[in-house]
Amino acid sequence: MLKNVGVVLRPVPPPEADRLADAFSKELEREGVKVWRGIVPDNGEFAKVVPELDLVFVFGGDGTILHAAKTAAMHGKPITGVDFGRFGFLAELDPATALEKVPAFVEGKHWLEERAMLKAQLIRHDKVVGEYVGLNDIVVGRSFLSGVIDVKLDVDGSPLTTYIGDGVIVSTATGSTAYSLATGGPVVAPTMRAMVISAIAPHLNLLGHLIVPESSTVTLYVGTRKGASVTIDGQPDFSIEDQDMLHITNSPNNAYFARLQPKQYFYNTLADRLRRGG
Repeated sequence: MLKNVGVVLRPVPPPEADRLADAFSKELEREGVKVWRGIVPDNGEFAKVVPELDLVFVFGGDGTILHAAKTAAMHGKPITGVDFGRFGFLAELDPATALEKVPAFVEGKHWLEERAMLKAQLIRHDKVVGEYVGLNDIVVGRSFLSGVIDVKLDVDGSPLTTYIGDGVIVSTATGSTAYSLATGGPVVAPTMRAMVISAIAPHLNLLGHLIVPESSTVTLYVGTRKGASVTIDGQPDFSIEDQDMLHITNSPNNAYFARLQPKQYFYNTLADRLRRGG
């Protein structure tokens, strides 16, 4: 049974998302559930209240859901997405039927889906200068329109190849339907604990995509004359320097999604997205 839940939106949500979130909150309160309302990203308030919540309902697209899911994952709390985005791979509820699903959640009829996350360390001159967590993907790319960058790939300490091109994506199974898929990468069932390595427009390299197990350590050595950047889950990127390294491993934290759909839902969602072209 749910006692305390969060209802969150992006800072400037579509009016229809705001209206539904209001109605959804009132329906939860009628069921005797205490509701905390907020936005993501915010100034840290969401992260403070998450430990007290049983479940977080996120009204937005995949970007908003990703942001909320990563924060909730740090405390082992599940989320449920209400689809107000373009792709909707992460969402559970359709806005048209979301209100009628409230009693099922309150009564605890949902199940939890566990998804792996990534941890990345940025290393410069043999020192860790940054640590990051991603649920979808970690992307190293050129930060200029002309030219290429060199990305040397090691897996578990073994040199594998060097990509000369626009960059490299390391994604989870969750992220395999995002940027990686756009490069021709494979779709991986979301509960599989694997990492997908996808090159972005590689020049004269036949190893465009590679799947490695969750126990792997993926190391990217970046060579650039003009500049390169890193993007985590499509959020604003940050610059990296020539000879920087990224060590990417499986995160000790997992993201949890509360769902009512049958456990084979993903294949129906995938087929639907393919039919409508995203």
